[in-house]
Amino acid sequence: MTDKGGVSGHAGLRRGSRLRRGSRLRRVIEGLRPDRNPLRRKSDRVETYILAGSLVAAIAVAPFAAQFASQNSRAAAQSAQQAERASTREVSAVLLQPAVAAASGYTLASGVSVSARWTTNTGQTRTGQVTAPVGTRKGTSVQVWITTDGQLTSAPLQSGQVAEQADLAAGGAIASVALLYVCEALIVRQVVNRRRMAAWDADWAATAPAWNRQSW
Repeated sequence: MTDKGGVSGHAGLRRGSRLRRGSRLRRVIEGLRPDRNPLRRKSDRVETYILAGSLVAAIAVAPFAAQFASQNSRAAAQSAQQAERASTREVSAVLLQPAVAAASGYTLASGVSVSARWTTNTGQTRTGQVTAPVGTRKGTSVQVWITTDGQLTSAPLQSGQVAEQADLAAGGAIASVALLYVCEALIVRQVVNRRRMAAWDADWAATAPAWNRQSW
């Protein structure tokens, strides 16, 4: 024989448990809403929406800004690399003296400047100071870069340097987007704070007379 009272009691407990779980879930969901605070003003809601929208926009724009900056920087660096390669040439320079290091107060230099001789594109002989590893003997050849008129110059950009410039440009673009968002947030906060203060002053001007009439 079934105990109807017991079955009804268990059913009631289950319904009560479901109601409690539903109530807790509802409170959690309502707590996530930005406007549940009864003291929140319209300016507070506007500030929240503006900052949240700006943050979403910054996150969405940052990858495109980084890609754009990286591509432009890479293109500019590759163009400079091609121009440098077209206007320079690597030649052998013969050392006119041994590369002897002068001891400093802390360490020994790995490379020193020594006199060397090289031949230009037109067959002219030039001399100048080149950098050679310490211990290199006189008469040894070292590779140097010269311009079309035979003057010493630095080596053209390497592929790794081109990639580094592109990466730096991408990082700079992301940092710029982040800085722009921070500046916007500060401006919005300052404007909204002024409106808050004006609203508080107006409320107090309306409340103060009635408050002062209270008898204690």
